[in-house]
Amino acid sequence: MKNKAIKTWKVYGNHGHRQRLSFEKSFKYDFSRDGDIRVIEILNSDKTGTNDYSVIRITRNTRRECADELDDQISDGIFENYNVGKVIELK
Repeated sequence: MKNKAIKTWKVYGNHGHRQRLSFEKSFKYDFSRDGDIRVIEILNSDKTGTNDYSVIRITRNTRRECADELDDQISDGIFENYNVGKVIELK
């Protein structure tokens, strides 16, 4: 199996607003094909009930591809219709 990289971030709403996407059900898309790994997962399980953020986990071939995918998902992907604020990488 080909090596894969996984990176995870919290994506907050803009200007102290709650992340609207966080009220939706969690979901996972697997766009992988022909050896190119591309999995995008949104985890909306904010147990505090604040719905301040959504967690996005991206699996790609490299860490750089993960970061580029996050940029794409914020600009014109999953988060394109949401007011995105602070983005924090999780370890």
